[in-house]
Amino acid sequence: MYEGDNCRRSFKGYLVKIRPFDKLRVAQMRKVLFITLSNIGDVILTLPVLSGLKHSFPEATIDVMVGPRPYGIFKKDLRVKNIYVYDKQAGLKEKISFLKKLRDEKYDLAVDMRVSLVPLLIGAKKRSPLVRRQKGDERHKRAFHLNKLKELGLMYEPGPSIYIDDSDRKKIEVLLSSQGCDKGHKVIGISPSTRGTLKQWHTDGFIEVIQGLLKDERYKIVLIGDKSQVDISRKIMDSVKEKVVIDLTGKVDLSELFALVERMQILLTGDSAGLHIASDLGIKTVALFGPTDPEEYGPRGKDDIVIRKKLKCSPCKKATCAFGHECMSEIRPAEVIAALNRLLNGY
Repeated sequence: MYEGDNCRRSFKGYLVKIRPFDKLRVAQMRKVLFITLSNIGDVILTLPVLSGLKHSFPEATIDVMVGPRPYGIFKKDLRVKNIYVYDKQAGLKEKISFLKKLRDEKYDLAVDMRVSLVPLLIGAKKRSPLVRRQKGDERHKRAFHLNKLKELGLMYEPGPSIYIDDSDRKKIEVLLSSQGCDKGHKVIGISPSTRGTLKQWHTDGFIEVIQGLLKDERYKIVLIGDKSQVDISRKIMDSVKEKVVIDLTGKVDLSELFALVERMQILLTGDSAGLHIASDLGIKTVALFGPTDPEEYGPRGKDDIVIRKKLKCSPCKKATCAFGHECMSEIRPAEVIAALNRLLNGY
C-alpha cells in the first residue's frame, strides 16, 4: 500500500451537468474519495464516474483508492491528487492502518464502486449507497457504474473518460515511426490474449487473420498486451515474419498504451482490458466473445462488431468448459477478416 503522485493542475475533459437542486452542495465538497476496483478492464468501466465527479466538483480534491494492478491508470491523471493502493492480501494490522490513514483525510464524499464498508469505516460525511439493485436498463457494466452519478443527482454526457498525457502521445508517435509506421498508415491493433483462457481465441486464428490483412500496404498491424502475454505474441511474430507487424506486447506501460490505442483505426480483441480502453476512446472494435456476455462487457459504439456463436451454453460465465470450448473455437478467421474489412472500408 502506498500513496501516489500529487497534482494540482486542473483537468479539461468531458461533460457532466449539475441539476439545479445540486448546486447548493457543490461548495461543500472539498475532498472526495473515489473507490474503484482491482482489475484494469473493470476500472476502465468506472472512469466515467470519476469524470462526472471532477466536473461536478471542479474545485474539490479527488483521491483514488484502487487495487495494485490498475495503479498506472491514474499515475498521470490530472483529475487525481493522491492514489491509495489497497492490497486485499494484506494483513489485518496493515488494513486497519490503511483505513486510519483514509479516515484522517476527513472526506466530504466517498463514492464506492466496490460497494464495501470503506466509506462508513473512514467516516466520510456523505457516501454512495451501500446496497443497490441492478435495473433492467443497466445490464452493461458501464451503465451500471454510471448509476452512481444518478444516485448523487448528477448527469453524465458521453465522452472519453481515460486521461492521456501529451508526452505519451509523442512517445508513441516516435515509437511507431521507429518501426516504419508513419501518420499515413492505418494502424490495426490486435490484442490476442485475455486474462482468462476461456475468453481467448486460438492463436492460429489470429495468425490467419493477420496474413489475410497483409496484402494491403496501407495497414500496419500492432500487437498489444502485458508482459505476461508475450509468448502468444511471439508465436504470432514467428509465424508471420512480416515487417508490417509490430509487436509492442509488454513494451509500453498503461499510460502509453492509452495513447497507442488512441492512434488505432480498429482494434481486434477478445473480452479484454484493451477492449474497454478502445471503447472508452471511441476506437472501432471487432470483439470476439464466448463465455462472457457482450451485453454486459461488449463494446458500445454504433460501428463496433461483436462476433459470437449463439450456443445454448453461451454465455455461461464459467471458468471451466465441459463442451470443448466451442463458443470460441467455432469462430472462423474468414468472418473476422470480413468484419475488419467492413469497418476499414466503411461498408
